[in-house]
Amino acid sequence: MKKMHATTLALCFALTTAGTALAGPPLATDDAGTVDVGKVEIELNGSYGYDKHTADGSTTKTNTVDGEVKITTGLYKDLGISLAIPYLFNERSNVDGDVSNVDGFGDMTLEMKYRFAELGGVALAIKPSVIMPTGKYSAGLSEGRWQFGSTLIATKEFADGAYALHANLGYEYHHYREDDGSQRRNLWSGSIAGEAEVAKGLFAVADFGLATNPDKTSNELPVYALTGLRYEINDHLDVDAGIKFGLTKPETDLTAVYGLVLKF
Repeated sequence: MKKMHATTLALCFALTTAGTALAGPPLATDDAGTVDVGKVEIELNGSYGYDKHTADGSTTKTNTVDGEVKITTGLYKDLGISLAIPYLFNERSNVDGDVSNVDGFGDMTLEMKYRFAELGGVALAIKPSVIMPTGKYSAGLSEGRWQFGSTLIATKEFADGAYALHANLGYEYHHYREDDGSQRRNLWSGSIAGEAEVAKGLFAVADFGLATNPDKTSNELPVYALTGLRYEINDHLDVDAGIKFGLTKPETDLTAVYGLVLKF
């Protein structure tokens, strides 16, 4: 049960901090833009994470491989919808040589994003989300309940889009299928990101964020920093890669993120 809870917490935090945007992966922070009506974007995202944690004299090493397919389209002007389908492979081992594996599809996430205003050159958007219990609960791949949340997004562009800043403030309410009182239900997250076009179609990106720790036994916030590159090969294909660093113990020590975006 402890292993299942740990995996659920990891999945929960990943869903809380995850986000995509026209700014694009590898950024975790979303931007205020939406896909044009009738257009479709398909993201194929992946990551490999390594974490080492020592508690009560026991060391646990965790290797996590995540994959995600995210489909986004425009419904109306300034209104878009997306569906994310995650896949998780998690291997955890300790100093005694014990190994546990978790492998399978996780909970899907449905999001809608509405750009509702522009004030002083700052675009504002709201993104409500629903996490659907589609993963296998007994394997620790689902929280077993529908979860709801929303993210407030702000974007400021400079030099006709050559530079941009993005900020997110998110909230999710989690209703656990088996609540033993060890997990927080109200989860907040905040992040800020910047991007700069360093060559034609090539963007350098940086991201910093923190969130509520789902584990009630700890008040230490998961905090991360990310840096990477995104290359817009043409109007129909982007590729990206980055490194995400855990700045506090609850965050995964090191994560490599990578992916591509197909635009139709």
